[in-house]
Amino acid sequence: MPTFTSFDGTEIWFDDQDEGGPAVVLLHGFAADTNLNYVRPGLLDALVDAGARAITVDFRGHGLSGKPHDPDAYADHALARDVTALLDHLGVATVAVVGYSMGARVALRLGVADPRVTRVVALGVGTGSLVRPDAGGPTMADALLAEDPDAITDPLGRRFRRLADSVRADRVALAACMARPPGGFDDDLATVAVPVLVVAGADDDLAGDPAGLADRVADGRSLTVPGGHFDANGHPDLQDAVIDFVLAG
Repeated sequence: MPTFTSFDGTEIWFDDQDEGGPAVVLLHGFAADTNLNYVRPGLLDALVDAGARAITVDFRGHGLSGKPHDPDAYADHALARDVTALLDHLGVATVAVVGYSMGARVALRLGVADPRVTRVVALGVGTGSLVRPDAGGPTMADALLAEDPDAITDPLGRRFRRLADSVRADRVALAACMARPPGGFDDDLATVAVPVLVVAGADDDLAGDPAGLADRVADGRSLTVPGGHFDANGHPDLQDAVIDFVLAG
């Protein structure tokens, strides 16, 4: 199982399918992992088949990576810093970044902070993400730690608690992550200088309209595809758009 030691000693799982093509790193959403967001929907294989060097990573607190229970381990853009450390570890010179939901926030942060990033794809986000910049915050943490899932009253918290339970996630680590969430878009959108593609499903009530977010970026464009927040990644229109965009430059 390939791992590397990140900036603070946390072990981070990654996979690098390097066949010599242009590098693309894929960042999953909150409470999910690489398998759920990119392997099962077929997007990872589609990118590899198209000739990309597909690099996947499980965020700290998620999947096969280390799972700190201290909220401070997720502070100060720790998730983005892990990706930067991974690119250093692999010696990547230029890279396109594809992020889903929470991963889209991290991808946009990297579009500002890491000069190796040439373009960003933000999946599962839109105007709804601007309204809910921290995707639940303390309320989400309460839902994750609730002894009785049936007692959770927050609809968003219920959805992500079900997701966490379905993948047998470390809910204490996820709650710690939510205590120091990646943050909103406003600090990054106006300063993203690379091309950005924003894609969301037409039935994605959590993301909202992708065009409203893309309009906040200097070189932004958007696409709406069939599907909701948890299944649009598998739609052929989304996958074709992602491949065309990340391999265009």
